[in-house]
Amino acid sequence: MKKVYFLFYILYACFIYGQNASNPLVIFNGKNIGYKNPEDVLKTIKKQDLATLGIFKGDTEDALKKYGSNSGVVVITTKKFILDAFYKNNIENSPLKKEIPTTDILSKIGIIGSKAENKNQPYEELSKYINIDLSVDSALKIASITFIKPVDAVKMNSEWKFGAIEIMSTLDR
Repeated sequence: MKKVYFLFYILYACFIYGQNASNPLVIFNGKNIGYKNPEDVLKTIKKQDLATLGIFKGDTEDALKKYGSNSGVVVITTKKFILDAFYKNNIENSPLKKEIPTTDILSKIGIIGSKAENKNQPYEELSKYINIDLSVDSALKIASITFIKPVDAVKMNSEWKFGAIEIMSTLDR
């Protein structure tokens, strides 16, 4: 039932506000996929796989200025995209790959981020370090990533059986 309300909200926000085009511009996992019905895109995503959803009304300056769309913009990001992008950009070609060999392991470890907040679901924290918004380079720059071994990580949070990482951005220094 929540999914029905969720989809209704998206359709309401995109179509009710007097947009000129019949469909908003859809940005899916960091790629412009064109003017589509966002409901069609969301039907392909399981609710538990959705990480972020941003909606810009067609009559707002943000939609036109940032995206060049006067018919609204819907930005959809999945958890898998966030994990894959973060892994590829920050772990795959680094010494951390020894400790975190796959994105599956990355999804199970703890994250200590810019405010030392412990999170068991790292998508919100990891999304800060990848560019999911085509309009600007909104990703924070990473100063360092430190792996915390599982034996030490479980002392901080009993669910961090695969370890944790501490991410320091250039803004944290």
